[in-house]
Amino acid sequence: MADPSAARRKAIARQIATLLLIAGMIELGAALASAQDWPIRPVRVIIPYGPGGITDVIARLAADRLAKAFGQPFVVENRGGAGGAIGTEAAVRAPRDGYTLYLAGGSPLTIVPQMQKVSYDPLKDLAPVGMLSYNPMAFTVHPDVPVRSLADFIDHAKAHPGQINYSVGGIGSSSQLAPALLASRLQLDMLAVPYQSMPAAISALLAGTVQMFFGNITDVIEQVQSGRFRLLALSSEKRSAAFPNIPTVAETVPGFTMTGWHGLFVPSGTPQPVVQRLSKAIAAMSRDGEFAGILSKLGIETVSDTPDHLANVIQSDIVLYKAALESAGLLRRDTAQ
Repeated sequence: MADPSAARRKAIARQIATLLLIAGMIELGAALASAQDWPIRPVRVIIPYGPGGITDVIARLAADRLAKAFGQPFVVENRGGAGGAIGTEAAVRAPRDGYTLYLAGGSPLTIVPQMQKVSYDPLKDLAPVGMLSYNPMAFTVHPDVPVRSLADFIDHAKAHPGQINYSVGGIGSSSQLAPALLASRLQLDMLAVPYQSMPAAISALLAGTVQMFFGNITDVIEQVQSGRFRLLALSSEKRSAAFPNIPTVAETVPGFTMTGWHGLFVPSGTPQPVVQRLSKAIAAMSRDGEFAGILSKLGIETVSDTPDHLANVIQSDIVLYKAALESAGLLRRDTAQ
């Protein structure tokens, strides 16, 4: 004879499961409704650096346009320190409600975690919204260096091993990693000269203390435009619209491409309707002539992007910068294999 208590327990279990399902559907419906109404209050935009740098400039330009698009303030919050890790950690720990965004370049996601231990996983803890802009690295020399092209420079460096110095504006910066990777690939014997800041590194090339600087175009565009530095090549995949007569590094060193970029992210788990609305907004922003014109003057190009493409760029850059960090002797031992 069947146990009536067992049948009762099964019935109760079914009722509980049904109630949990209904509660979940109600919660999901509420979340979707809230996402469709988003934003109903100010949104903060965390950047992992202090004020005044190029990331801060781009973030404030973007925040102003997002505020106009959505009718709520988008407030930039500078959270600098630890190479960008502090601000990134703050972003990944924020509520996943669409009211915290994260705008940054690739370094805290693709370089810093391979140099030092961090408490976040760049591939899991942040959801890409889209890339706003990218910029090439500029291969520049002091005008006294007797070369007119990258091929000339390579020949010159091979003929003078150990006599070519390049300035580094920060440990793990593009000005250290780009030349280190290029030197490794071409087996060039050059000396990295570290400085405490990017302005000091630029000043060293201006003074002729070093012969070369290979880093973000945004750091040297003023000197390039004034003729105080000679621009030999840019590290983008194709020639820059701002410098159409300047060849790419890859035209001389096939396959060598290295670009900086800025992208917008949200903490993983943020409602998809919010992500989709933000993605459409920044794609439209990147196509805006005024926004593109401002960045073009800094040597930066805008790009209309998708979350999936930005995710792929991050994965590719992790591989690229692992090789660059290894060349510079900065790769964490536990990531070297």
